[in-house]
Formats: sequence, C-alpha cells, structure tokens
Amino acid sequence: MMEQHKIEILLRAEQPIAHAEGTVGNTSVVMRRKVRMSDGRWTKVPIVTGDTMRHGLREAASYAYLQAAGLLDAGSLSESALRLLFSGGMVTGAAGDAMRLDEERQWRDFAPHLALLGGCIGNRIVPGKIECGDAWLVCDETAHLVPAWIREHLEAQGVEPSGAKSHVELVQRVRMDPTLNPEKRNLLTSGDSEKVERRLLASDAASHRDDARGKDDAKSTMMPFTYETVAAGSLFYWTLTVRTHSQIERDALSVMLSAFLAHARVGGKRGTGHGLLRAVEARGMRRTGATPAGMDALALDSETSAPEIQRWIDHVASRREAIRSWLSTVIA
Repeated sequence: MMEQHKIEILLRAEQPIAHAEGTVGNTSVVMRRKVRMSDGRWTKVPIVTGDTMRHGLREAASYAYLQAAGLLDAGSLSESALRLLFSGGMVTGAAGDAMRLDEERQWRDFAPHLALLGGCIGNRIVPGKIECGDAWLVCDETAHLVPAWIREHLEAQGVEPSGAKSHVELVQRVRMDPTLNPEKRNLLTSGDSEKVERRLLASDAASHRDDARGKDDAKSTMMPFTYETVAAGSLFYWTLTVRTHSQIERDALSVMLSAFLAHARVGGKRGTGHGLLRAVEARGMRRTGATPAGMDALALDSETSAPEIQRWIDHVASRREAIRSWLSTVIA
C-alpha cells in the first residue's frame, strides 16, 4: 500500500557550518538562497542544500546496508557498485543492458533504500521517491516560512529569532610554510636545503630592492585565507516528502533517517570541527522504538534497535549472498 510521509525536522548546528557556494578572492562565501520576506522585500538566507542533505541520507544508508550485508571489508565492491551506492550510479550500459522488469523487482528487494533514492542501473534512470528540500536557517527573514510548531518550540525555549546576518561569522586562518622554520629546515636533504636557502635569500634581496616581481617569484607558500560559517547554535528547518509502497521501504526510510541523524555532518572543513548537525525536534517521523538520533550506523546489530530497524537488518542479512552476487555484476 502506498503511503506518503511528510517529515519536518528542526536541526541545530552543534559546530559551525562551512557550506560554501563559492569564493570571492581568497574568501569562501557561505551558501545562500534568495527568499521573499513577509513585507515583500527580497534577501538571501544561508541554507544547506537539498543535494547535500540527500547525499547524507544516501551515504549513511549505504554504509548501514553494507554492514548488514557483511560487505564493509576492503575489496568487496566493484566500481559500478561503489558508484551506485554512494552517488546513484551513472548511465553506462548499452541497449543490450536494458533492465528487465524482473531485474528491477529484484534490486528493489535487495536494496530497498535505493528504491527510495533512485539511481542509474544499466541504461536506465530509475527515479527515486524522496523529495528532499533545502535546510533553511531559522531567522527573522524565514520566520513566516517555517511551520507554527517551530515558532511554538522557540517560544517555549525562550528563543527569539535574529537576522540572518547575525548568524554568519567570518573566520581567518593561515596555511603555514614549514620551510620558514629553521628547525624544520634541518630535516631537509642537502639538495632541497640549498634550494630553499637560495629562495629565502632571493626573497630578502627582493624586499631590500622593493622589487615586487622578485618578491612574487621567491615568495613562500604561507597563505592567509578567510571563510564564512553559520555559527554554532544556529537552527535549520528541513523537510522531506517520501512515498513508500511496502513495509520494507518504510523500514528502510527509518534506517536512512536514523543512520544520518545519528551523526549528520554537512559542508566542508569537517576535519577541523565543522559541520555537525543534531536533530532537536521532528514531526511526521512515526517511530516505534529508538529516537532518530539514537542509532549509530556502525552498531546496527544492537539488540536495542527499534523494531523497524531490526526488520530491515534481518531482511538484508537474509539475502547476503544474493546481494554480494548482484553487486558484483551490476552495471551502474
């Protein structure tokens, strides 16, 4: 039976979000989208794109899938299988590789999360059933666009929205050049040490002559750079609509959301304390056990898993050998 799910989630940035739309000079600029305010004026508001959120769902679900199927070991996947699971595949097959109806039923059974996300298999593009929106910054400019329950939640917490600009922080960092440190230069081989010494001497001489061209030719690799972030503590409103046609697809949806929200990271600079989101409140997530953020994607065999998660694990585990064979031959 077909069911339509509208899921709304309020997310909080546990760390600054460095999700960029491009650079201006040497500055990375945060991703923004144009929005019409309640008074009719236009402005731009920081977002996390629906593409990024959808990819997070795909990646989290695919890792969970590979664990349940016993395929997380090195050397388990073909290039096509890797593309299919982590980027949706690509149209690579010839006319003779057209997917038959029974083959389509088979892969929907083997990988129910892909039935929701869609992908390219053989020479066919199979549409997904998830409509994933942008995650909008909750601020003065978007207050009229978010649902009433979010406004009520903020009021209950004593939180007053502020303007979008107040959420954006400009950060400066410097990429250092180790050759400027005499102690580190002692580690160089004799040939490289002489080359670096010549460059440093040439840089000093150019500075004394006020020779701009010479200074540029002999400059070090030290580089200051700046980037915008959405500050930690900022709230985002994210919504997705999903159509499911079976119990296993509904279970796959629960696994996908749980695995992603357990440790959702978006944007860049993830290795330096950026990008972590946490679900604060949600609507439309009909759970029968653990909370959305209560499941670690690397511990899916936990006995405390919610019933829908356990059903999904059992479904995938019971087809391990068939899934392994299918992934070894899939064209995507």
